[in-house]
Amino acid sequence: MSVYDARPLGRRAVLAGGAALGLAGAVGCSNDGRGGSGVANDEASRSKIRPAYERYTGVKPDLAGAEYNIPDAFRRYPADPVQAITQPPGDGKPITVTTYTNTPIPPKLELNTFWQEFNKRVGSPLQVNLTPSVDYNKKFATVVAGNQLGDLFMVGAVPQVPQMLTAKAVDLTPHLSGDNIKKYPYLANLPEVCWNSGIFDGKIYGVPVPRGAISSSVLYSRADILEAQGLKAEVKSADDFVELCKGLTDRKLNRFALATAPTQYVRNMFDIPNQWSKNGDALVSYLEHEAHEEVFGILQKLWKSGYIHPDAYAGQNLDMKTRFANGSSPLVLDTFSGWPTYLQTMTDKNAEIAIIAPPKHDGSGQGKTWLGSPAIGVTAVSKKAEGRVETLLAYLNYLATPFGTQEYLFRKFGLAGVHHRLVEGNPVLNAKGFSETQLGLNYQADGPWTIFLPEREGSAETQFNAMKSVCPTALANPAAGLYSETNTRKGGQIGDAVNQVADDIVQGRKPVSAWAVAVKKWKSDGGDKIAEELAQALKSSR
Repeated sequence: MSVYDARPLGRRAVLAGGAALGLAGAVGCSNDGRGGSGVANDEASRSKIRPAYERYTGVKPDLAGAEYNIPDAFRRYPADPVQAITQPPGDGKPITVTTYTNTPIPPKLELNTFWQEFNKRVGSPLQVNLTPSVDYNKKFATVVAGNQLGDLFMVGAVPQVPQMLTAKAVDLTPHLSGDNIKKYPYLANLPEVCWNSGIFDGKIYGVPVPRGAISSSVLYSRADILEAQGLKAEVKSADDFVELCKGLTDRKLNRFALATAPTQYVRNMFDIPNQWSKNGDALVSYLEHEAHEEVFGILQKLWKSGYIHPDAYAGQNLDMKTRFANGSSPLVLDTFSGWPTYLQTMTDKNAEIAIIAPPKHDGSGQGKTWLGSPAIGVTAVSKKAEGRVETLLAYLNYLATPFGTQEYLFRKFGLAGVHHRLVEGNPVLNAKGFSETQLGLNYQADGPWTIFLPEREGSAETQFNAMKSVCPTALANPAAGLYSETNTRKGGQIGDAVNQVADDIVQGRKPVSAWAVAVKKWKSDGGDKIAEELAQALKSSR
């Protein structure tokens, strides 16, 4: 029996939300088949060119997630993983890549055993230009302006994205549309909805990097610390949440309940929409939701009471992960995809991770989490490398090899005895492995996300059940993937301005009444125009 299953993927509107960089929105990543700039970009046109879907069925999950629109989970890595790639994809020439990372920059090639072995297995030396994710959009604009894009590049947010792709990227339609993609079977295994992120004007311009529900933001808790304090890892109202934070805060131990301000989590208590909501043919920003006054009241209380870490607004992304890992902040808001990193960085063997679902603020039930986007962006092939397009697609196909293969095992865990040790047959990264494998490979291409957490027995099932408890009822973004030129040009600037006001309100520097003024300015400075453009795109995509 073939390991490929050509069953079509369901078309439900799921897994929408904002990628950390805003890249997915910039390139049209959608949860239901929308994206692009409007020319030959209706559903009929996309259906003609969208790559065929052939699901990889080489391994059977211990916990199947399809019913809940969450990833499959595995407790064990296969003892005899299959070899997915028989010939190295490279052509001997360097492959240059422009992308980003959310982890520390790895050791240089001459000091990096994993990188050296990776180059041998690929058959071409990888030269990767990595930028921290928070700086990538600015760096990408500079690289585009200087005509310094790599052979492969993760698409960032710049003005006129469709025009930029037309000018800088290879049209991949002849290689990937319909059954043509079967030459690259592991790209064909990517969820169908992800491909809309790379379709503009009836052409395929990029390979999506899939994520989905795994990129939904939730409240992590150090269940072991809660248990030691006699506290329940469940809250039923906003008041319960504040009391939990009070119980976790201990200034004598230099412990603050929250690593960062839980703004989105509190918004989830009031069912505030995921970025946008529909009002007839119009779109209304979540910023305009009437519950914000109450949201800020709760956040102000948390800050004033000292339950949020005092450096919450001054640190970097890695700082909040460190606070959670070392227990100085037992609660942190992060995406489900961060779970493996927390397990790898926690030194306390008794540390346990759990998720606290958002309650309704008034105790009337469970709140609504915001679902993540089906892809975090797309990787395009530079026109400067057009003569090597098949080699570069074969390389991306290699990076997309799925869980259960030899290639996935090496890509994620490196060499046995060097980068990982075996624990009851499962690979567990050591410090050298965690450092050296951070080449940004999963921000170039990747297979569908799989829940596999060998660091701690039972963790895969814990995360699966946590996702199962919040994702099926979570809120989708109706404008996910729709392209707005105003948003690309001004969205970041005006968004930063209104977010700064939010930060000032939480920290008591401005009154809650300043929010309405800030939102009014956001609307006049471009927010209303963004809403109009997205609403028009939504209407034309039906």
